[in-house]
Amino acid sequence: MAMKLHEQVGVLATVEAVLEFAVEALHYDSASVMLMHRRRPETIAATDPLVTIADQLQIDLGEGPSLLAITEVDDVLVEDTVTDDRWPKWAPTAAANGIRSALAIRLSTTHSVSGVLNLVSTRPHSSGEADRDAAALLALHASIAVASARLEASLTHAIDARKDVGQAVGRLMERYTMDPIQAFTVLQRYSQDRNQRLQGVAQHVIATGNLPD
Repeated sequence: MAMKLHEQVGVLATVEAVLEFAVEALHYDSASVMLMHRRRPETIAATDPLVTIADQLQIDLGEGPSLLAITEVDDVLVEDTVTDDRWPKWAPTAAANGIRSALAIRLSTTHSVSGVLNLVSTRPHSSGEADRDAAALLALHASIAVASARLEASLTHAIDARKDVGQAVGRLMERYTMDPIQAFTVLQRYSQDRNQRLQGVAQHVIATGNLPD
């Protein structure tokens, strides 16, 4: 499992592999992964609409097991939404939508919380102790794999941006007889004056041979 997760290219492919393992190995009907984006949880992949409903209800209502797992505890078990009174808005609404039990497990590394693995079922009391242990192990591997994928994506973006800026500097040097420092300073000034990313300005120069109007 760990090897297959780390073989995936990109965050989305990694998350989809996590969900595939989750629905195969655990006694739940649906699974999703919510990741933190700009300090807000967002569902980036789900196996079917049932778990998407469960996730969106939590985001809309501001309460629920996934939000608790992200902010306070490592895992949250909901044995029956009909009788669980911890979330007076989410639980009855989830039950009305056919969601009877759920398990939310935090995805985290030593340094940060990246999101949560969500499992839901149309049956109450879906989770046994073995399921919780297996889900915790899956979440551990998923946390490492997602963190690695995010780091790789970030590094790839940084390398691509550096290449674009370097190429744009070369174009400006050639066209306007500038030295490298002058060309880079011009790119920076255009980026700041127009509130555009430096890479975006560089890509414009590469594509057109001109600075943005």
